[in-house]
Amino acid sequence: MKPILKILIHAIYWMVFGSFSLAVSVLQHGDEWPLLSNINPHYFINFAWAAVAFYLFYFYFIRFFERKQFFLYLFFSVLLSIAITIVFLLVHKIFYHSFNLLDLHVFGPPIAGTFIILQTGILVRGFETWFSNIQLKTELENKNLKNELELLKSQVNPHFLFNTLNNIDSLIHSIPDNASAALITLSEMLRYMIYETKTDTVPLQKEINYLKNYIRLQQLRFRNPDYIRVSFPDSCRGEQIAPMLFIPFIENAFKFSTDKGIYPVIDISVFCNAKSVLFTCVNYYSQEKTANNKTGGLGLCNVKRRLDLLYAENYSLNIKNESPTFNVELRIDL
Repeated sequence: MKPILKILIHAIYWMVFGSFSLAVSVLQHGDEWPLLSNINPHYFINFAWAAVAFYLFYFYFIRFFERKQFFLYLFFSVLLSIAITIVFLLVHKIFYHSFNLLDLHVFGPPIAGTFIILQTGILVRGFETWFSNIQLKTELENKNLKNELELLKSQVNPHFLFNTLNNIDSLIHSIPDNASAALITLSEMLRYMIYETKTDTVPLQKEINYLKNYIRLQQLRFRNPDYIRVSFPDSCRGEQIAPMLFIPFIENAFKFSTDKGIYPVIDISVFCNAKSVLFTCVNYYSQEKTANNKTGGLGLCNVKRRLDLLYAENYSLNIKNESPTFNVELRIDL
């Protein structure tokens, strides 16, 4: 808890205590509200009495409560209530010689009041500790959440890079003339991944451009131009989105797609407006191909986790595995 907040809590407490003490004094003596210059020493002695009791337990004796030494805590509460009461009644006797310390009507109620003030010191200190722990817990959760998001993002990026380098290796052997174009495309994609995805969100248009580059690189593998169909908006109006959310779905579509003579084999689309983004990806696949590859679900698991962390209730993800097609529909509310 910030020091200024602690000072404010204590200031409010003593203002309330002081006002209450004045009110009790007026009710007891039937006087009008006294001026500061007319307040008798009795009031100031009581204020010092309360401050000593309050801060003894606030600073020192709270340790017994924190250590769950409740017997010692109760023992010192009673003992100090009696001791402090005796000390300050003796101070009162200096100004009021008529005080009879052996009178239970004089001695009893102050002990009870002192005991209550001791517990109030504990309560205030406990509240401050509880509030500080809540702040610390929130801060740690935010840091852990940020670290987890960075870890999940880093797991997606190498996974994508691994697959892409394999594709380029195949391209170098099969179509060497297009290897340079593929490397340039990959360079643009890596530049985006390394330098522009460090923020929590990126412009949706840049994410779409990244997807176009990825698909352009993949299209070099296929001779049939109808193998892939894409539908992207020509431009977006500044919508922001978390980076690298769509690529695992597209990546898996290319990895597991199978040409069954029905075109397009892969159908990818993005629609956006000021309120939401809708991403769809459909591909034909072979069950044998997916059964032989057990690592394909890594990217999907990570993107689901990122969606839970980043968008919570503000997204819907529907995945339908209806052989021979695999359908993904992701809607994100902006």
